[in-house]
Amino acid sequence: MTSEQTTRVRPAEPADVPQIADLFTSVFRPHSKPDKADLEACLSQMLFTHPRYTGDNGSVVSADGAGTVKSALTILPMTYRIGEDIVSARLACTFMAAKDANARSIAALIFQLRPRENQISFSDSAAPVSVSHLKAIGGTELPVQGLRWYKMFKPVPATTGYVRRRLSARFPRFLGAGSLPRYTAPAGTRAASGHSVFEATPTDYADYANRFLSGYAVAPVYSAQELGWILSASIGTGNRGRLVLAQIHDENGDICGVFSFVGVVGGEAQILDLLCEEGAADAVLDAALAALEAAGFAFASAQLRPEMIPSLSRYNRIWYRHITGVAATCKSPEFKAAMKTGQAYIGGVAGESWSRLVRDFY
Repeated sequence: MTSEQTTRVRPAEPADVPQIADLFTSVFRPHSKPDKADLEACLSQMLFTHPRYTGDNGSVVSADGAGTVKSALTILPMTYRIGEDIVSARLACTFMAAKDANARSIAALIFQLRPRENQISFSDSAAPVSVSHLKAIGGTELPVQGLRWYKMFKPVPATTGYVRRRLSARFPRFLGAGSLPRYTAPAGTRAASGHSVFEATPTDYADYANRFLSGYAVAPVYSAQELGWILSASIGTGNRGRLVLAQIHDENGDICGVFSFVGVVGGEAQILDLLCEEGAADAVLDAALAALEAAGFAFASAQLRPEMIPSLSRYNRIWYRHITGVAATCKSPEFKAAMKTGQAYIGGVAGESWSRLVRDFY
């Protein structure tokens, strides 16, 4: 019997983690090896401890007859809604295959993303080949959201940090990417408009984020439990970097917006969500950027969403760059219509940007 005949696709198991870590390193870090124990601990937490994890909605692997993992697709379960209907969503994070993996098993693994009834499959960090895979199973790409916008606060540190990261990726033996010190939100950072920024609890963030997302036909559904898990999973060894949830108060003290970010103090703050009540987009963006600059970040960036373009256009030193693909698929006609008309909110904290697989190991 050939290895192709014996290779089978199955749910990932905790015992697979060392092999998945080796596969990840060979595919994504062939020239600079990450700490294996740290990577394995991160994968174990990501793949098997999410509050909504089950064997049916988690990661999948293809293994040969000897039990050797030849390819793997890491998946995180998320909660979304289509209209008023709550649905399960599967976030495709990393896809990796050994050089000797056969094409049939790779295709079978990719087809595991075909959505079932009342299910969304998506990626907000897809490479071009991954976008094509999602399109092949009926997905729609959001090309505008593949862009990131950047706002520079401190040109010299921003440029130095960017060059350092680029050089460290090419010459890891001689230059590190730099540390990720833990960020502490300066309570009550105030913008010129009188709006102020405070760190938010998972409960408050979930409550207001869901309220501000109500205008979308398709959107994540945040819960305190899932946000608590994401906060914990975002923290690296030695408290390096973490996801921060923040809320913005207007001049009367009422919460008018929320945002979330991860970043390197002295470097980039990556904004994940930036949500607000109707009519408050300009003030909320101003307050968020003022808080990030006051905290010591050199520049901020975020996935571009069309509704934010008018607010962004008021700034100098805003530029745009294509970084990644955003694509999703679902059997629902309402979902497909929302993707085509810009009424779908894909990503944010219900995406992959906070993940250590992206920030620390990729």
